[in-house]
Amino acid sequence: MAERKHAEQLLHRFGARASVAHEPEDADGLTKEHQTNAQAFALSVVFKDGRRKQTFPWSMYGGHEWTDDGDMESLTAMFGERALIVRGYLLGELDRDISLGKRAGIRQHTSKQVEAMLQEDGNEPIIAEIEVFPSFQEMVTKLKGGQEK
Repeated sequence: MAERKHAEQLLHRFGARASVAHEPEDADGLTKEHQTNAQAFALSVVFKDGRRKQTFPWSMYGGHEWTDDGDMESLTAMFGERALIVRGYLLGELDRDISLGKRAGIRQHTSKQVEAMLQEDGNEPIIAEIEVFPSFQEMVTKLKGGQEK
């Protein structure tokens, strides 16, 4: 009897998690790529157009700075010879996750999502802008020997 009750509790608990896992990735526009109990292998960055994605291996992580630029916060991280700049609001959780190497992904929000999220009383990081240096195109050009085509 006790075993059955325990099994039902486990099924209920895992069933609730399974329903959350089937939600579309950007259903509510939030970034939910935090690794709770494991070291993330890499940090994936998805731009708001959904067509561009870049990955930064945590093995190349060299440090980061979190600054308040007045109207927006900035977080600049170094990965080898590349720099990632994230601008937005409420970047405290992102700072913590990057310090621990536990963030698996960052998704840039559309301007509409940013406006809506600013009206809410949430604590989820709001990613308004993402820049990468050198750019993807610059790296491809360099690999091709400096030829633009």
